[in-house]
Amino acid sequence: MFDIFGYKIKTPHILIAILLLGVLLRFWGLGSSEFFHDEGFYAFRSAGFLDYIQNEDQTTPIQWFKNTALPKWTSLSFHDHPPLFFLVQNFFFKIFGISLLAARLPSAIAGVLAIYLVYAISKDFFINRISGLIAASLFAFSLIGVWAARSSLIESLQIFLILLNIYYFFRFTKDERHWKLFGLTLGLCFLTKYTGIFLVPVYAAYLLIFQRRSFTRRELYFALALAAIIFSPVLIYNFYLWQTTGHFDLQFSYLFRQAAPEWRVSLGKTQDPFSEIISNLSLMYSIPFLLVSLAGIGYAGYRAYDFWKQPTDRRKVLPGANFPVFWLLNIVFITLMLAAVGSAFRFIVLYAVPAIMLIAFLVDRLFSRFSREVFLTILICLFLAYELFFATDIFRTFPDFGVVKLDNYFNSVFEGKRSLDLPASSNPHLDKIIKSYALKIPPAEKPVIIIYDGNIGLSPRLWLFARRNYYEGIPAFNVDQFKNFLQSGVERLQNYDIYFVKASGSTILNPLFHGSTAEEFERFLTKDNNLTPVNQVYGYNNLLMFTVYKFSF
Repeated sequence: MFDIFGYKIKTPHILIAILLLGVLLRFWGLGSSEFFHDEGFYAFRSAGFLDYIQNEDQTTPIQWFKNTALPKWTSLSFHDHPPLFFLVQNFFFKIFGISLLAARLPSAIAGVLAIYLVYAISKDFFINRISGLIAASLFAFSLIGVWAARSSLIESLQIFLILLNIYYFFRFTKDERHWKLFGLTLGLCFLTKYTGIFLVPVYAAYLLIFQRRSFTRRELYFALALAAIIFSPVLIYNFYLWQTTGHFDLQFSYLFRQAAPEWRVSLGKTQDPFSEIISNLSLMYSIPFLLVSLAGIGYAGYRAYDFWKQPTDRRKVLPGANFPVFWLLNIVFITLMLAAVGSAFRFIVLYAVPAIMLIAFLVDRLFSRFSREVFLTILICLFLAYELFFATDIFRTFPDFGVVKLDNYFNSVFEGKRSLDLPASSNPHLDKIIKSYALKIPPAEKPVIIIYDGNIGLSPRLWLFARRNYYEGIPAFNVDQFKNFLQSGVERLQNYDIYFVKASGSTILNPLFHGSTAEEFERFLTKDNNLTPVNQVYGYNNLLMFTVYKFSF
């Protein structure tokens, strides 16, 4: 219980208040906030648990085995990521339907649960009870934690599972009967994203320093074996992929420098180099947070040095003495990993938890020494208030590219109905997907088609158009595909309602491609046929993002 300005407040009540603030930051306007980065790239594939990205430069098994039955091993993983996040997102789509809100719910829920885990892990290592609450508050209010939890990206689920695994690791170090949950959660970390591999050297180094006897206990190897079993679908997938193509999946083939002619472009591998890590950290973490993190790292380093200078036979792990070393090891091995994979925003989110833990550790020791210093309490409150304000920046300044607005426009136009004439694919596997979803949707009174600007970036294109084509029974073509479609005659399009979406240069475009056919088609509609837009979508700075035309033959 804490005495705050004369009021007695119990620890659980403060924790609940922190969690409620975390919920507010993560769920407020979740389904209406603007589309970000790879959200469509993941959500489109999760909707049907379909490893396909509608790109001939990065093909997948569903294209390789177009004319044969899909081997069973192709359902065990995806060509570029392990499968767990896609499975979780697919589960939410089945319950709530395919929407941006449903796509983001797993991340938001995982983000809230992670707040509690930060508290649960840290509270046992601090002298002052309030230090664990400060750690939970910092994670709840951190911009990068809020950003990850509000995005349909893998990182929020990954952070939750990493924290859950660390929680059971510490339980395992105290009681080896926890090996099952430690091994299970470690396997789930790997099954979510490969970058979770940094945990292995962290645990190995920690045990080597503090609990060498663990290496002689069979429970450690049972836990690792269980983790390998959980991860085995990916191992089996890669074995058969190697037998079929001569290389592993996109991530492992990139790591081992294997030739992969199926992937002329490796989407997701073009990212910020490690040399830009400082600038990226300063964008996603506040300057005060970075400065206090450095102070926490420095103090943790001092404590580690103080431990090592003790004679070997007199070293003792006092309460909390091993805690800063563990998080220092996290920072070291995350940094070594990022030196190889780059410093993209989704990677530097891994720094959030160890940095927060070391900040809280420093604060805990300051409280122990200056427990009656009101000035210290005021400084900490101001720091937390600033972090909360900094986190709300995501609501004030995140640019509106018009993707969500365009999505909502089509939702209102189609009203949950499919085209009277169904889409079709020359790939029988994809055609089966189309039919299986479309036949569950009531038909509209007329057939419809969407034609879109091929310059639109792949991620929003998958979400806005491919999603409707494969899962909602609404044919969607880019302009070049539509021109080829017309060569068979316009008679087949009689009585169709046709929507054409033209992108402006201000929205999310493909950085590697720019074609002129959409501009030519727009000129044909407006100048030669005097067609006017039925909708114009505006975004940040009141800039035009998309123009929508409607016509019939």
